[in-house]
Amino acid sequence: MGTLGFDLERGLFLGIDFGTTNSVASVYNFSDGEARTIPIDGGNIFPTAVQFEADPEDDTKLSRIFGTQAREGAVIYPQSTILSVKRLLGNEEKIEIIVGEKKYSFTPEQVAGDIIGYIKQKSDEYAQEELNIAGEFSGCVITVPANSTDKQKKKIKESAILGGFDENNVYLRLEPAAAAISYAVNETSDKRALVYDFGGGTFDACVIQVKIEEIGEPSISILSSYGDNNLGGNDVDKIIIDMVYEEFKRLTGGEIDLFDDEIDDGVSKRQKKVALVRLQQAATQAKERLSTAKTAKVVLAPFLQEPRIVSVNMEITREDFLAHRRVNQLGDSDELFEKFRDKNVEDMIGDTLRSVDKCLEAAGLTDVDEIFLVGGSSSIPRVSELIKEKFNKEPFKSRVSPALSISQGAAYYCNMIMMPTVKGPVVQEKTIHPIGLEIAGRRFLEIVASGVDIPKEGLAIEAKELLTTNFDNVTSMAIVVYENTSPEKSDKLQSVNSKGMIRLAGTSLRGIPQGEKGKEKVKVIFNVGQDNMLRVTARSMSESGAVTELSVDELYK
Repeated sequence: MGTLGFDLERGLFLGIDFGTTNSVASVYNFSDGEARTIPIDGGNIFPTAVQFEADPEDDTKLSRIFGTQAREGAVIYPQSTILSVKRLLGNEEKIEIIVGEKKYSFTPEQVAGDIIGYIKQKSDEYAQEELNIAGEFSGCVITVPANSTDKQKKKIKESAILGGFDENNVYLRLEPAAAAISYAVNETSDKRALVYDFGGGTFDACVIQVKIEEIGEPSISILSSYGDNNLGGNDVDKIIIDMVYEEFKRLTGGEIDLFDDEIDDGVSKRQKKVALVRLQQAATQAKERLSTAKTAKVVLAPFLQEPRIVSVNMEITREDFLAHRRVNQLGDSDELFEKFRDKNVEDMIGDTLRSVDKCLEAAGLTDVDEIFLVGGSSSIPRVSELIKEKFNKEPFKSRVSPALSISQGAAYYCNMIMMPTVKGPVVQEKTIHPIGLEIAGRRFLEIVASGVDIPKEGLAIEAKELLTTNFDNVTSMAIVVYENTSPEKSDKLQSVNSKGMIRLAGTSLRGIPQGEKGKEKVKVIFNVGQDNMLRVTARSMSESGAVTELSVDELYK
């Protein structure tokens, strides 16, 4: 079995687009200089789903089924199947499942790690059997939404490590930045482009500057990014779910609530879960159908069998789909439902375009040379129509499917890691959200601004103000780090209790010499790596030089 000519000490790297609904894996093929998507279980697009079942050889253990089988099996085994785990990463709540009569609980990163581990296993087999490469994937470039919090990034990295990748060989890259590479790799002229990424769980907009260097390779700078972590294809699906549920309520006279399994309306908890899984699958299929056809049929026959048989048979037109305004909560939290109450698909696309406006504003632009569509929901025809109306130009027609471009861009990143001496597209990363410290009065002192270029060697920023002791004779000082996901344009310092403030980590600088209030001063330095992961150092300026260092990605717990 042969090997490709790369640095074997670094190993082979896999590009992964770990999505809310679907995931894609790609590898850089050195024989032709192209990124190649790896078919997993026969398809390029792999459902991000896992089903648990009792191990037939050991009833104290669980075995797992992944991908399409798991997604389809959710209809029969809804209580032991997990879908859309990516949206749960960063939450502290555990996921509970029931297998047989037993209950089990997992953290979201454990579940994500299981799925990533399966992707790795199948990719290893493909590389060995089809690409004739010895060994296995020891590292990966895994993508995250542009608007990810530091905590969410940490959890996806932890998931990749649980999936079997070496801790020091897991690299995070922004989804639109990865997509930008797959777009720019074939560019021959300088231009500014908008990456419009409408994925399953999030929306991201990113403005990039592509410059062709003398050697003919593109250099990509991220001018700005803006996103919405609570707007994606899943929310578009819920418009169709809402339409079908309205028909269901008409058929049942509103006497059955599928989303409340605690009330006694004659329907078992299990049948409600099965019905909701079938409803979700039917809605997704109808949405995909409406991307290429003007009508889609939704047939659920029977939909319920107790306390009486209820069947749904309806036809949805593209016009109905775009115009229907959501009226049902559909299991969403109160806050999320308020976001989408009375909204239709046109409104949601309008929300994405408002994010685009903010992204353009941050880049200091009003127009771009090209628009590159990414993510499954960008295939909705109305998206292209509204973008054309806004920019007076057709979106770029890529030879790479919008669903595959992020993973393939990540594979080009892999090439740069495996073969650092080989020329290729270069991306200039930027910080995402402002990061800083809590200071007296529970105020937020910004240290790292958003949109700052991160050099290859990383970014080191020293706080402009030295921290001082607030009381006499203290021997320690709290160092608490916050991320500001909703910065305000104001000269006043925001409170750490403001909406959008996320506490990342905290520690204490101990060993400060006793003295009068304000006498002892502390220097704080923030270091941000190319993958936007953060390390903070606090050092006492006294002769003793007490120092503490915290890696924020290790201290969320």
